Amino acid sequence: MKGKLTEPRVITDYRGEPVCILPIGFYFTDDRWQAIWQRFEEKEEALSHEDLRTLFPDEPALVPRIS
Repeated sequence: MKGKLTEPRVITDYRGEPVCILPIGFYFTDDRWQAIWQRFEEKEEALSHEDLRTLFPDEPALVPRIS
């Protein structure tokens, strides 16, 4: 599952509850996987887009689109 996502990906916990939604173009690695789970365990609820932007501030897929 490593690499740049070509479609949105919903990450869920073992109960099927959402952890986060990753957007198209998000670059996914093992290190990022670990960071997402660590933050989820700390927060004890699904991660928002802002949470992801805080974790990965240089990720282009998380930058708001200007219309």
